Amino acid sequence: MKVGDLVRLEQPFIPAIAAYQVYHFGIVVGVVSECSNTDVLVHLFDPASSDIYTDESGLKAVYSFQLNEVEPVGDRSQHNE
Repeated sequence: MKVGDLVRLEQPFIPAIAAYQVYHFGIVVGVVSECSNTDVLVHLFDPASSDIYTDESGLKAVYSFQLNEVEPVGDRSQHNE
């Protein structure tokens, strides 16, 4: 798994309490390994609109998921789901 890869989230994710958008995909922005844990850092991604989630401040939020919580599906440019 490398930066720029598209991953499918094992569980649907809603980034904010008041948000209505549910995300099923992310784009890898980093991978962090510590001892026996590996976290995958992602921007939430909507392949239908090609939009990356931005928070209330307009920033591309970064979310951390455990390696077993994401499934690689390849480069985002190859997918339009």
